[in-house]
Amino acid sequence: MKPFKTLVLVANEREARLLVNLGPGKGLREVSHFQKTREIEYADGRGRDQGGPAAGRHALEPTTSPRTQNRESFATDVLSVTAEVWARGDYDRFVMTAPPQMLGELRNRIEGPLERALAVDLNKDIVGVAAADLPRHFEDVIVF
Repeated sequence: MKPFKTLVLVANEREARLLVNLGPGKGLREVSHFQKTREIEYADGRGRDQGGPAAGRHALEPTTSPRTQNRESFATDVLSVTAEVWARGDYDRFVMTAPPQMLGELRNRIEGPLERALAVDLNKDIVGVAAADLPRHFEDVIVF
């Protein structure tokens, strides 16, 4: 019986790591490690609106905070890189883990072969954990 080849994404809002597991007893080997390259910034302050005749001017609230926009942008970038790695490898399943808000962004944006191969997603921020120690964080869901 052929062992499952698993691609593992470990991400947070600032960095992401892609690791591969080639079957039971093989552990995890890092394939790629990347960080957010740019932050979304605004050139000026919020806009203002005239409330009506003889009314004062009011500042407008931004529709989305810069942090949310940065998270959304990075989630798109992470899934793009992950999809490229997935397409080059002969993987059987996909696993991802991220903190709650980033995991939500990844879930909202995942599609195609990655979505179909997603075996499990975990709500954990373990980007800083050494590759040798990562399997214990997945022991309830995957045999490494």
